[in-house]
Amino acid sequence: MNKRTSVGALLGATVLATTAALTPAAAAPNLIKNGTFSDPNAPAGGYVEYEDGENIGPWQVGASTPRGGVTLYSRALTQYTYQAVDIGPGTLSQDFEADEGSVVSVTWKHARNTDPACAKDMGDQSYSAQVIPPPTSDPVGDSYTPIGPRFASINRSLQFIAGEDHFTLEFAGRAPGGCGPLITDVVAKVIGHVTP
Repeated sequence: MNKRTSVGALLGATVLATTAALTPAAAAPNLIKNGTFSDPNAPAGGYVEYEDGENIGPWQVGASTPRGGVTLYSRALTQYTYQAVDIGPGTLSQDFEADEGSVVSVTWKHARNTDPACAKDMGDQSYSAQVIPPPTSDPVGDSYTPIGPRFASINRSLQFIAGEDHFTLEFAGRAPGGCGPLITDVVAKVIGHVTP
């Protein structure tokens, strides 16, 4: 069983244990590709369903329930600047890299899915997000629940010190049907470096 670690505890413990200094990073690029889910384009005013084993560009779709999968919503349906993914009963993951010693912050925006077609299935719209390092370390993650229908930044980001150089970011929905929370604008950036 994977053990989830408090982000603040992990970051603080690592910094204290190494008595390291944090050096701020210069403006850094997004380590996540297609974080706004703009490629491919969903049909105007429509959506596209993806099943376990399919991809949305660099994102891999998996199943968190036997009927698992995700749905890509067009901008007209999200009523937002970007397309978004309903992670309902599915998982969505992407591999990324960061140099060892980097302090990485992962942020995104989420909203409750209020699609009228989902009204009868509207239930739990909580989900989890975690950064999974190679097997030598524990994942860093938490659970989230969007409150309203408008996209908002999550109230806490995932932050970690890279002890390895290869990671997987994974979102996992808990809704039993296809009506789960919407996520978009996923960004992972190096915000500093730990130096001995």
